Amino acid sequence: MVSVQFYIILNEHAGSGRAKVLWPEIKQQLDDAQVSYRLATSEYANHAILLSEQFAKQLPDEPHQDWVVLAVGGDGTLHEAINGLTKQPRHYPIPVTYLPIGSGNDFARGAGMAIKWEDALKQIVQCTHATNYDIGSYDETIKQERGVFTNNLGIGFDAAIISQANQSKAKVWLNQHHMGKLSYLASALDVYYNQTGFTLTVHVGNQRDIYPNAFLVTTTNHPYFGGGVGIVPQATITDHQLHLVVIEKPNFAKLIWLALRLIFKRHLTSKAVHYYQAPNVHLTVPAIEYGQLDGEEMGGRFFDVYVGLKQYPFWFDTTI
Repeated sequence: MVSVQFYIILNEHAGSGRAKVLWPEIKQQLDDAQVSYRLATSEYANHAILLSEQFAKQLPDEPHQDWVVLAVGGDGTLHEAINGLTKQPRHYPIPVTYLPIGSGNDFARGAGMAIKWEDALKQIVQCTHATNYDIGSYDETIKQERGVFTNNLGIGFDAAIISQANQSKAKVWLNQHHMGKLSYLASALDVYYNQTGFTLTVHVGNQRDIYPNAFLVTTTNHPYFGGGVGIVPQATITDHQLHLVVIEKPNFAKLIWLALRLIFKRHLTSKAVHYYQAPNVHLTVPAIEYGQLDGEEMGGRFFDVYVGLKQYPFWFDTTI
């Protein structure tokens, strides 16, 4: 077994506090396996970005590193950790991994990791080498923001649902009683009735398409978003492609029909759904719409965003 050390970033709030409850058990398993690690706790939003960035600055940019950054939390914690690690370019990037204890855990699904944390921990601890996987990159020119994402970048319907659900007073109670998806369902119905279609311009290569009534715009790196919804079933984190899905605002009956087609993985053939596959896309939205990155809010804004692909080393072995 290759001897590595883990810089653990623990987000105690992940999974509505589940990570904090489980940490003593996780620690016991790490100690029993004689795993070497340092622990840092993420105490507020975006703190994991700062922690991983500062850690990366401490390590010399040399080959044969023996450190791996392990995010203990959900997709949002992984998102912050990898964004901190990529703040400064390195010739020899520090591998990253995560223990999926969030509410969605879409990256674990997309990567083929175990969803049960005990099994995922074995895939991490018994791993012998890093593997490069695709991640998305974005450059938003209006607010001059750039970074990476492991799952998806969304504009419109899904992002508005996340924003509204996060403001719901019932969300924490529902999550604590393992009914968190009900808060998203209630928000989805409300957002559907209140959100109007918006103008979207898609540039892919020399092709330019304009949609005057866009409703959901999701650029994804793997099949899943929204806690296991298979938006692009054939996508993989090794195909070196972004997968863009644009849905124009349907009436309620068509929305139900699309939802049923989504369940049976036949939605991409619907006339209301537009699908692109390319390594780079450019999206323009000249209206204030909500955005999300890996389930984290970007807020309401205009968009002029260039989305591309990078590769980054991850530390887990899905064959275990």
